Amino acid sequence: VKDDGTTVDVKFGVTLQYIENVDIAKQSLTGYYWLNLKWTDEYLSWDNTDGQVLNDIRLRAEDIWLPDIELYNMLKREDLRTRDTVVVTSDGSVTWIPSYRITSLCTMDTASYPFDEQTCELKFGSWVYDGLKMNLTLTGDSMDLDTYVSNSDWDLISATGKRNTVVYECCPEPYLDIGFNIKLKRRTPIGGLSTPSPSL
Repeated sequence: VKDDGTTVDVKFGVTLQYIENVDIAKQSLTGYYWLNLKWTDEYLSWDNTDGQVLNDIRLRAEDIWLPDIELYNMLKREDLRTRDTVVVTSDGSVTWIPSYRITSLCTMDTASYPFDEQTCELKFGSWVYDGLKMNLTLTGDSMDLDTYVSNSDWDLISATGKRNTVVYECCPEPYLDIGFNIKLKRRTPIGGLSTPSPSL
């Protein structure tokens, strides 16, 4: 921004494409996600009044400022795009949709196995900016599931989202994060699990 006192408004959402693995032993969840970020960059706007109309352009993501949104409980991340780009419109609006394969930490309870349900939280937020510098808002009340591909072992029950604000005793500024709770239910074979008996 041109004025250091200006807050950058960042709209944030997540599209869940696929749950690849629920690892009970390692307490982790691996999935494919598209992050959806939108904000305005004053330095990337232009004037269309000179007779030439150019509504939008594509730029390499590495060439512009990007919100430093990270998954706080991430164990591993793999970039799925060979060339990361953003779409910029004439008013400076920027849309960035990176695609990742992410493994995240998830505390699981198997006391009800094989009829267990697991809830894994994904918490996203800025690594260095507080809420007065970057206003992170949620675009919807859940992940986008329109293109979700079902997992053969787990049913997806819900993937709700919530914006959280934390103020620490040491500091007056708020710190913002977006949390998603992915709720899964184990698929149990019809008739449940049979107990094998010894042959005579």
